[in-house]
Amino acid sequence: MTIRTVVFDVGETLVDETRIFARWADRFGIPHMAFFGTIGGVLASGGTLTDGFRLLVPGFDLAAESDRWRAEEPEGEREHFGERDLYPDVRPAFKAMRDAGLSLVIAGNQPTAAGPALTAMGLDVDGIGISDDWGVQKPRPEFFDRVVELADRTRPGITPGEILYVGDRVDNDVVPAVRAGMRAILLRRGIYGYRHSATRDAARADAVLDDLYGLAAWIAARN
Repeated sequence: MTIRTVVFDVGETLVDETRIFARWADRFGIPHMAFFGTIGGVLASGGTLTDGFRLLVPGFDLAAESDRWRAEEPEGEREHFGERDLYPDVRPAFKAMRDAGLSLVIAGNQPTAAGPALTAMGLDVDGIGISDDWGVQKPRPEFFDRVVELADRTRPGITPGEILYVGDRVDNDVVPAVRAGMRAILLRRGIYGYRHSATRDAARADAVLDDLYGLAAWIAARN
């Protein structure tokens, strides 16, 4: 089935989150190597990002800490991202896919503030879906229902099988997208991508890619 719309996750798909995690480490006075290593070890053992933070900072509460940080540094970057965090392959890949006639959509688990940040980048996409705005997060099926609705605004009558979802995780991206009837690409980068690419569920993706540069060519070869 022809791919007509490509939907992109945000963190570690379009946005390099290295600086965000580094700022968290600096906030708690934890050396970067120790911070990243501990987080990686927790994820490798089956834990979550929250588990990793709580191992490093006992009693860590994301909402409460974010509120404190915002009060202390209202004009700071804090846990937000901007243009300088965009991966270098995003704009050329988007142009190649646009030239091929594909519709592009962004949809990921993000706070409301991520919507304006992405819009400000001028990425020439047809829609942006933010989980906190939708009131539902991946991997829930309802999130992917919203993805189809968003894609349909640009491509009326589009079916899930004509949508390709691109993300860096098998649990949040590949598996639920495939269950929703979409096709899926696992991107091998970021704090989850490398590990998830070595798991059995990675085989459920249509392909595992190292970057976005070859995505347009991969799609063209299958269309």
